[in-house]
Amino acid sequence: MKHIITTLALLSTTWLSAHAGITSIGKADFCRDRTEDKYIQELLGESESRMAFANHGGLANGGVCWWHSRFQRNAAYLTMYRPDLPKPTQAEAEDLIKDIRKGKRVVTIPGFQNFNQFSRQFSQEIQSRLETWQRTDGFINQSWIRGLRGKTEVAPEKLREMMDELYTQVSKGEVVYQMVQLKGIIAHAWLVIDMAQTRDGYELSVVDSNFPTSTNKYTYRNGMTHFNYPYFGQFVPYTSKDSEQEKLEKVVSKLCD
Repeated sequence: MKHIITTLALLSTTWLSAHAGITSIGKADFCRDRTEDKYIQELLGESESRMAFANHGGLANGGVCWWHSRFQRNAAYLTMYRPDLPKPTQAEAEDLIKDIRKGKRVVTIPGFQNFNQFSRQFSQEIQSRLETWQRTDGFINQSWIRGLRGKTEVAPEKLREMMDELYTQVSKGEVVYQMVQLKGIIAHAWLVIDMAQTRDGYELSVVDSNFPTSTNKYTYRNGMTHFNYPYFGQFVPYTSKDSEQEKLEKVVSKLCD
């Protein structure tokens, strides 16, 4: 009996240590974690919470960056994990992915410790859902037009105003979705998860679907008219989809309040 108790204690300790990360394990953790204003930003600062695969595929093989970023934000806000339960079947996983994409309820993912693990095992199913989402937005909602409206350079005063507004949002703990208007092509997208004031501007920390497991840094200095993106040149980031974030916050509040 003593041997059995010792073995169970060791298994319990091992399980707890293996899951003592920032990811929410169960409802109690989920609700407690989200009482912290910066929790979602900190969650997305960890590679274990990121999509396991980069932006690719899509219409004309032009990628699904807008939907990759939106799905990533939905998952950060609305998923909790039960690694002690059996993993979902493919059909069950597809239902979970569909629910994450809709963003209308909190989703419990069994059999995994975090989103990175889940998205690695079911990457094809997630990619398929992103491409379906892209087609729906593109052909039915005509959302691709929004990627042609922005400018790749604005007046210094305008960009300063945009950065000040962005800083206000990020300071409240929001994960801000932005359309990144690149020259000559439809806009890219990223998530801003942190900003720090500097002597003459701000430093942005972003989750870019082209580099999903790293946090990229961009520096804004007063007087700038644009940023520069590797290989694509100058761009201006435009905040978008704020209403989607508000809906995510309401879903969390409905469960936890």
